[in-house]
Amino acid sequence: MPLSASSSSSPSHEQDKPPLRQALDPISSPYMSSINGTLSIAKDVLMGHFQSETHRSESTRILSDLAPSLMQPRFLNAANTYGPAKSLGKAPARPNSLLRLPTSLPQGLYSVGNQTTSNSLAIIEAVDRLTALSLDNSGNAQSSEEEVPSLIKGFKATIPSSELAKQRRRMIRGGLVDQDLGFEKIGLKKLGDRARGLLTEGGEDDASERGELDIGRKAKRRRRQRETRRISEGRHLQGKLHLEDLVQQADEISQDKENLHVRQSLIHAEILEVSAKIDALEEIRRRLEASLLHLQEEDLELDDELEGVQELMASPAIKSAAGTKAVTASAAAAVSNKSSRRRKGPAFLPSEHDELPSGVAFMTLNGHTAPITALDFSEPYGMLVTAGQDDIVKVWDLCDGEEIGELRGHTGSVKALQVEDTLCLTGGSDGAVRLWDLRMVEDYEERLKSQLEELARQDPLERIAGQRAAEEDLKERDEFDWDEGPSGITEASIIDPSGGSPCVRTLEGHSKSVTALYYEDGCLVTGSSDKTIRQWDVATGQCVLTMDILWAISNPPAAPAPEPSSQAPPRLRHRSAVTGQQFAVPTPPYADGTWEMYQDFVGGVQFWGYALASGSGDGGVRMWDMRTGQAHRTLIGHTAPVTCLQFDEMNIVTGSLDKTIRIWDLRMGQVSEVHRYEYPVTALQFDSRKVVACTGENGVEVYNRTTHNHSRLTVNGHIKPAEKMRFIDKYLVSGGRDGCAKVWAM
Repeated sequence: MPLSASSSSSPSHEQDKPPLRQALDPISSPYMSSINGTLSIAKDVLMGHFQSETHRSESTRILSDLAPSLMQPRFLNAANTYGPAKSLGKAPARPNSLLRLPTSLPQGLYSVGNQTTSNSLAIIEAVDRLTALSLDNSGNAQSSEEEVPSLIKGFKATIPSSELAKQRRRMIRGGLVDQDLGFEKIGLKKLGDRARGLLTEGGEDDASERGELDIGRKAKRRRRQRETRRISEGRHLQGKLHLEDLVQQADEISQDKENLHVRQSLIHAEILEVSAKIDALEEIRRRLEASLLHLQEEDLELDDELEGVQELMASPAIKSAAGTKAVTASAAAAVSNKSSRRRKGPAFLPSEHDELPSGVAFMTLNGHTAPITALDFSEPYGMLVTAGQDDIVKVWDLCDGEEIGELRGHTGSVKALQVEDTLCLTGGSDGAVRLWDLRMVEDYEERLKSQLEELARQDPLERIAGQRAAEEDLKERDEFDWDEGPSGITEASIIDPSGGSPCVRTLEGHSKSVTALYYEDGCLVTGSSDKTIRQWDVATGQCVLTMDILWAISNPPAAPAPEPSSQAPPRLRHRSAVTGQQFAVPTPPYADGTWEMYQDFVGGVQFWGYALASGSGDGGVRMWDMRTGQAHRTLIGHTAPVTCLQFDEMNIVTGSLDKTIRIWDLRMGQVSEVHRYEYPVTALQFDSRKVVACTGENGVEVYNRTTHNHSRLTVNGHIKPAEKMRFIDKYLVSGGRDGCAKVWAM
């Protein structure tokens, strides 16, 4: 049955049509005619190669017009997603790309004449609305405020035939002018003007125009004549075009403007799509960079773990157990160049530690009644030693968080201490340095407790008589110890000084408080408020070298000539306090508003081989040669006393009361990074991956050296500013001004 009624049909044929068909013909005839036009075009294209030469040329022209628009990615993707029609035969191996386009009619359209239903009538009535709908997935929300044009509108606006109306209008305007000018020959410039639809300048001689190049009165006269001719030539169009032609041109111009808006919408949609792809690629890039940083941190962890294994291989216990072939020469050389204190490597933590949430304090040790001044521990879940302003030094068991005992012997508070395995070194305000065997603390506490209980049961008169006898005996031996214990009686009157005490050696030499110390491989270096640094031989208890900081300040090493553009080095604000007899500088207020007088002239010391670094109250960081006792370099940058420092092969990191942490490049002798905080920096420690510091706040500051991110440990933390800290791998212990110590999982 044909899709549209033919004008040559007989009256008998009209009567044979069903009543519904006769009713639908007036409604569907306009749309059926357009379908017939589409079918005729498709037939001419597909069947052109099997017809005469004229039909083949016509089909070639149609294909050349359609190809630039149909061969776009949008239409090709639509062709790939279009459902293939059902066929009985096998699909060809390499189908033609044109045949894959959605040019075939839907399956139900062929049976419209045979199966007429209410749905068919609804579709015919909604043709205008359906043609305006977009074929894109409606579930994808458009981010653009403008509505994306439908596929049919985009097709009409981008096919080459959409430009035919514009070309026809230009040809009409150019032809009318040429007709009025007598169809005379015109030059290339005028041909271009006519092609653009502009008014041409007739009657002008190209040769004379090329010959006259002067820019005087003749040029101005020619310009006035040219403008007069343009005005007169514009009048040729008046009366040549009728009203219908002008209305048609106005409609065509409106259609061209609509096509331009459609193209703009399409380009805008493509720009948004490209922007979305760029955002997706940026997100992928960010994730890949995060993965790369994670891999770099794992690489650094493996390096530290390798150092830890090499240190264990080089230990005397492993060597003696394995024999002479325990460590190769290369491994021994690698281990000998490393410092166990500066780079301990990752700790072999128990598996339960990995289950703890990171950044949370999982243990609190309460025992001091004043701010903690120093702390250190042997290993994770080992023994911890803390000292406070309450003049008490406590030893803790980190496995169960219980107090083991106290280290009694110093007069006054302890401001510096270090724990190496079972050896503990403490420096006090009495100027003495004491060495303790931590294995003897528990037995000593039990023996002391039992003797105190026995004295409590003893008759007071007998106890006084026994004390006098003991004092006389000690005077005869000249070995009396006047250090008082917590019970108010001397330790010498309770315990025999010849054995049982955990203090194994006392080093005396400083005249003021010992504020910093560093021990490694039998060598000890201490810094004191008497403005000197001393090197000790722990085995003999003798001071082998004394370095005077005041002499180094008054005789600085020759500094390199500063660059013309460099600024003047900063100076310490309290210069008089440095050279005075008593050093005292007020600290900036902490986060809780408290402050105190800072009297530790030497804030930190550390050595490696013969190289020694010290930070002092004048804000200078000095590098010393321990073979000569001379300072050969001074790093100037801090404007307040240096409170802490640490260095490795490449960098030295310092903290100061000027609220900054500076990372220095040892090769260049200059600052590579400066981190500023709101409150003074009182303690720091770093490894290859992070820098951890106490910056005058309740939390502990953590700076990731790989990602350059700052974070803070605050969960279940201190209620007052953190003062001191120490970490090994992912295990950290901090002490605050609240008198308690916190154990963190990092």
